[in-house]
Amino acid sequence: MATLQKIRNKGTLLVIVIGAALLAFVLGDVFTSGSTLFGKVRDKAFVVNGEVISTKQYADKITEFEEFQKMVSGQSSLDENTSSQIREAVYQQMMRERLIDDQTKKLGLTVTKAEINDLVHGENISPVLQQLPFFNDPQTGMFNRNALIEFINTVNTPNPGPQEQALVDKYKSLWLFIEGMVRTQRLEEKYISLLSNAVIVNDQEAKTTFDLSQQNADIVYVKQNYFTISDSAVKVTDKEVQDYYNAHKASFRLEAPLVKLSYFSKEIVPSSEDFAEVETESKKAFTELQSAANPMSVVADYSDAPYRDVFVSEFMLTPSQIEFVRNAAVNDIAGPKREGDAYQIIKLIDKTVAPDSVRLRMMAIPDASTVGKDTVVTNFVDSIYGLLQGGSSFAEVANSLNPNSNGGEVGWAREIDLVQMGSGLVQAAFNTPIGQPVKLSVPGQQLILQVEERTSPVNKYKVAIVNMPVVASEKTSNNIDNELNQFISAPDVKTKFTELASKKNYMVMPNVTVSANDFSLAQIPSSRQIITWAANEKEHGSVKKFDLTNLRVIARVEQVIPAGTAPLSEVSSGIRTQLMNEKKAEKISTDLKARNLTSLNDYAAAMNATVDTVRFVNFTTPNITGLGVEPVLNAVSAFAPVNKLVGPMKGNLGVYVTQVADRTTGTETYNAAAQKRSMLNNNAYRLQMQSVEVLKNKLRVEDNRYKFF
Repeated sequence: MATLQKIRNKGTLLVIVIGAALLAFVLGDVFTSGSTLFGKVRDKAFVVNGEVISTKQYADKITEFEEFQKMVSGQSSLDENTSSQIREAVYQQMMRERLIDDQTKKLGLTVTKAEINDLVHGENISPVLQQLPFFNDPQTGMFNRNALIEFINTVNTPNPGPQEQALVDKYKSLWLFIEGMVRTQRLEEKYISLLSNAVIVNDQEAKTTFDLSQQNADIVYVKQNYFTISDSAVKVTDKEVQDYYNAHKASFRLEAPLVKLSYFSKEIVPSSEDFAEVETESKKAFTELQSAANPMSVVADYSDAPYRDVFVSEFMLTPSQIEFVRNAAVNDIAGPKREGDAYQIIKLIDKTVAPDSVRLRMMAIPDASTVGKDTVVTNFVDSIYGLLQGGSSFAEVANSLNPNSNGGEVGWAREIDLVQMGSGLVQAAFNTPIGQPVKLSVPGQQLILQVEERTSPVNKYKVAIVNMPVVASEKTSNNIDNELNQFISAPDVKTKFTELASKKNYMVMPNVTVSANDFSLAQIPSSRQIITWAANEKEHGSVKKFDLTNLRVIARVEQVIPAGTAPLSEVSSGIRTQLMNEKKAEKISTDLKARNLTSLNDYAAAMNATVDTVRFVNFTTPNITGLGVEPVLNAVSAFAPVNKLVGPMKGNLGVYVTQVADRTTGTETYNAAAQKRSMLNNNAYRLQMQSVEVLKNKLRVEDNRYKFF
């Protein structure tokens, strides 16, 4: 009872304690095992219309793209540039899919299974499929329907065996991805068609545009560039800059943050000790190569490239090597000699005069031991060989075996191109009479080849080359890293980054501005990680060292400008220049008009310029030769009277005074339907570009990839 009373007396306190414990338990679950909740909130690769695409979704799609690219290219790995392009392509496709889906659902636009089937199997194959190299004929580069059918047949393989299942599954995954691309392209095509057809082209507009496109003018002009006027000659106030900024804020939108950073780099290069070490080793190689009966083992032990037991022409040698072989006797040796960042030894093994290249046709049949049909394969090869000896065309026989073999054409080849298939093939190719078929056996295959022609004989040499590159040793690399680690550990490195770097003779690149989504910093390979770090660094002035391949980069974060509307401080310089040019145009025009000049030569003298001419300009010319985009000259070409001075006029580059010297009319016949169709196609292209940008703003696309990738 006493205990119960104590509990009653402290009831309020216990409720608070128990409540606090429960709260701690709940919050603890959220922040620990429940941290997944907060992780999901933060895990946004990008957001489209409120839909969050997680980093996993994005990364998985990138992997699909990469696997597809590897299959298409036949590569086992992708370089950094290709991977970066794939990441951007994945983002663009996933983002556009969601933008278009949102609109097409509201409009009731769909792509049916029947349409997909027609785009894959019908007469009008989807442009997506036609553009994929995987379905192109390697000889012509054109779309090959048979390649597509073969791919789909693999996808639909009935009851594949255990070994085939993995390949079938991979093809299925890729096909689902390809089908998605086909569907999206068709859906976007419908959407853009709807938009473009909502913008009509009437008869008057079509006829006027056609007539203007047929009026080509030769324009004589004088131009005074804006940079010829000192900036101090005009005044642009801060208020004018601010007013322009306020009126054009939509033009200064940033899809991703801007990162400002300063950096310097230091290349990891071999030290004098590294060169001395390789030089000592090269002297050993020289002694061994000098006395070696067979150079192959010495080259294999010391050189970065293997020995090739073939003759090569001078075209495959460096200038110093050519000088040596021309004057050397067989078994003469030269070196070791430093060539760039390597030491090189060369020994002349033999010399001859022979053709440099041969043009071959070839047929390859799996070896009997490979297929387990000794008698069948042997008889088959003998029968083909017999046909050729009997006068049958090599090309026709090769095409009968494989219609895609192009008559067995191999093309031109040198000894070094053929040696990987054995010395027997090299001997046959360079010694068999032209037009005579020859049988050869190489590992795994029986070959029948025929020499079509050979080049004229040239001097050829068989050489053993020991090339020993000098690379930075671990000690050298560690010394550079220690030096840079000491630099970034300096207590005042954040505030005196440039000053300290200059004292060490490091060349700093100051205030470099990049987008948080840029692939690289100043084209430095593998430097994407620097941008990712800087874009996510909370403390301005932070300094970090990055270990790249054969390069170290030390970077300091100067500023990170968030996505959204760029601040005035970042765009004021460009605005001020534009406003200055407008005032310079006004000043130049006013001064010229006050002089009452009457000829282009007078204007040229007053503008300190020369008279020039552009030809065949009409109202629709998008880019004028030598001048670029100058709409004022397009207007002159169409409407200015012939041989009459027009100007001064403000252009994009400067102030113009012009005169139409001649105007001719084209001979094309007006076709209303064709003209309207052309204008609608132009509208469709423009709307396709513009609609995505409008939708990105309207549906609030939020790109956070820089936080993770």
